[in-house]
Amino acid sequence: MSKEIQITFIVLGIIALILLIFALVYAIIAYRKIGIVAKKTDYLVEDLTYKSEMLMPTVEVLVKLSKYSDKFDNYLNENANFVYDFLNKQKIKFKAKNNKQQTKKLSTDPKKTK
Repeated sequence: MSKEIQITFIVLGIIALILLIFALVYAIIAYRKIGIVAKKTDYLVEDLTYKSEMLMPTVEVLVKLSKYSDKFDNYLNENANFVYDFLNKQKIKFKAKNNKQQTKKLSTDPKKTK
């Protein structure tokens, strides 16, 4: 081989070595960034898990309340006439009680009797 070819191979080898060094540095930086993203993702998943564990009792209570409200709604729909009659009776009793209290107040009030 001639000297020119040897020099060409040496120069190409040095260029390839420099490119390999840049590729390795880039790969190291990329793997560090991937590690940072993976760690942040892990923190996010852990935080969401913790918050979901904190919210779970609240969700369970809301589910129970919605079941009770559904049962109450069904009961009212089935017994609508009974509830209407019961409320009317209570309203009449309440009015009668208020009238008695007002008449008692008027009879005991010294300003009204004079």
